[in-house]
Amino acid sequence: MKIIGKCIYLWFVALLFAFEIPVLAEPAIENQKTLEKLIDVLKDKRTLDANTYNDLKDALKLEEKILPLKAAVKDDAKGPKVDTDGKFQIASEDGNFSFRVGGRIHLDATFYDNDDNTNNTDSVDARRARLEIQGSMYKNWDWKLDYEFAQTSELKGGFRDAYVKYRFSDTPASLTIGQFKEYFGLESLNSSNDLPFVERSLTSRTFHDIAEATDGRRLGLGFNTNFLDVITISVGAFAKNVSGDSSDDAKDPLSAQTRVTISPFHDDAVALHAGLSANWIDLNDAARATLSAKPESKLGAESLISTGEITNVETFSRYGAEFGAIKGPFWTQGEFMLGDFSRKTESNVTFAGWHGDVGYILTGESRVYDFQKGTISNPELGGAFGNSGFGAFELAARLSGLDLSSKDIQGGRESNFSSGLNWYPNDNFRFMLTWTKVLEVKGGAYDNQEPSEILLRTQFNF
Repeated sequence: MKIIGKCIYLWFVALLFAFEIPVLAEPAIENQKTLEKLIDVLKDKRTLDANTYNDLKDALKLEEKILPLKAAVKDDAKGPKVDTDGKFQIASEDGNFSFRVGGRIHLDATFYDNDDNTNNTDSVDARRARLEIQGSMYKNWDWKLDYEFAQTSELKGGFRDAYVKYRFSDTPASLTIGQFKEYFGLESLNSSNDLPFVERSLTSRTFHDIAEATDGRRLGLGFNTNFLDVITISVGAFAKNVSGDSSDDAKDPLSAQTRVTISPFHDDAVALHAGLSANWIDLNDAARATLSAKPESKLGAESLISTGEITNVETFSRYGAEFGAIKGPFWTQGEFMLGDFSRKTESNVTFAGWHGDVGYILTGESRVYDFQKGTISNPELGGAFGNSGFGAFELAARLSGLDLSSKDIQGGRESNFSSGLNWYPNDNFRFMLTWTKVLEVKGGAYDNQEPSEILLRTQFNF
């Protein structure tokens, strides 16, 4: 009988632990009453001896005392949620408040095979080293502060994104004020963390790095919205870049911009994108009226084509057409751009450029399309390296061309071919290899020069 009583005692204690799952709710009280009746019945049937009966009663009394404490612990557990899955983010339980710390490190090495008259220099440096904080408040307010610490001959340190955004309730519209990217072009709006090649194309960077718009960012006011889950519209007015080199006696540029995109479908692994951009900039300073292009590399590279300083310039207008498509592991994107300088006495000069990219992810993942932003980002991995997978491997190829010759301005014409291999071991790291060959340079100081280059990048972002 004692053995049976001890077995029932152990079984009863196990029941107490089992009932801890609902013990923080009101039904826990009813569960205790049921257990009390059960042990009373067992005592009456003499299944339990007196000592075992008393031990079980004491256990029930102790459980009754700690119930309020467990309920208090549950209430305290309703605090902030911490997410450390590839990032560090704290958010309130209702999601109305959040705070996130992020950053990126791009460590590059570039090796050149120069032609007879080119003097590109092999280089190793930190292309980007940024720390950012961002968050949301009161459900509708977003903010972001992003600072660049890397400084090279090509890159200025300083603020990148520094803005506040208000998202209107019950509508996709938002209003942004501060420094952020101009509404112009697909490749420029894609994050540097998501580029399929180490550097952007000839055209994209050339038509953005004007009037000290570092990384295509300026101080401004912007409005975004979308319709029918098909069309997005962005309009904005901009001034200078807070990390630019405007002299005190130079008038800050003023800019008006708009971008419209259309995406008739955008599912998990299938998307189609097209867009148009238009931009007008009041330069009012001849020193800012210069276009030049390095051969799709930055560290140690020299510009192979350049307009030089274009004098008597009043305004610069940019126009762009863009496309993109994703079908499973296959993706493609491209752009065509025009840049027109209006001069005070001479006739206008117009320059043009383009690029077309294709890629295929060998491990089957798909690049990701963001409809509201009209951008394309890195693939979501099926399995991280070292954790039931090998990550993702991607092949990419690009043709690009830029013509900086028009009328009396003979800056030259360049066309390039690039190929790339990217390995994504997980969501936070990427290793990149890009090979670029200058197919031709016509006109300018580097006429008929055809150098090539190998670019390597180790990328970490969170």
